[in-house]
Amino acid sequence: MIKKLSLLLVIAVSSAYADGIKALDLFLQNKNSSISADFVQTVYGVNKNKISQGRMEISRPNKFRWIYLNDGQEIISNSKMIYVYDKQLKQVTQKPLNGSLGKSPASLLAGGSNIKQIYDISNLPESNGIEWVLLKSKNVEDNNGFKSIQMGFNKKTGELSQMNFVDSFDNKSTISFSNVKTGVKFSKDEFDFLVPKDVDVIKN
Repeated sequence: MIKKLSLLLVIAVSSAYADGIKALDLFLQNKNSSISADFVQTVYGVNKNKISQGRMEISRPNKFRWIYLNDGQEIISNSKMIYVYDKQLKQVTQKPLNGSLGKSPASLLAGGSNIKQIYDISNLPESNGIEWVLLKSKNVEDNNGFKSIQMGFNKKTGELSQMNFVDSFDNKSTISFSNVKTGVKFSKDEFDFLVPKDVDVIKN
């Protein structure tokens, strides 16, 4: 009898935490292949937190534009090249979109790879109406600098709500999303990047 009760308890708990992965699977489906949202990014420090606001746009596979409104920095991918533009420094870093990005958090949103081949994914308890999944790199030596990543989805709408990161030095950061829209129609040149005049270009 005790064994049966224990088994039922395990099943009940598993069922209660089973929706996070389902929400992730739905998020990665084609119907969500184009997304836009506002975000607030918080990097937690010992004495002070750094808070940045911005806007993201995604068109799968591998096209995205990530704009920080505070300092004007932009990160753009046209599916072949990635550009990191720093307006204050008048500098652009340009590099091919290669396998390393496919293992980074950006790939979770841009859908550039099968994340289940890269990460071990497990459900976490629901919290305040958000269903959570935990992602840990299968290759600890090649985790792109992150020990763990959490993705949270609104239980009612299924929309991406929040992402939490812990890097290799145990630094923590959070990105909260709002005004999430899916099925967005972007212009053909939305993810193209033209280098402004008088800007230094660094190629990696």
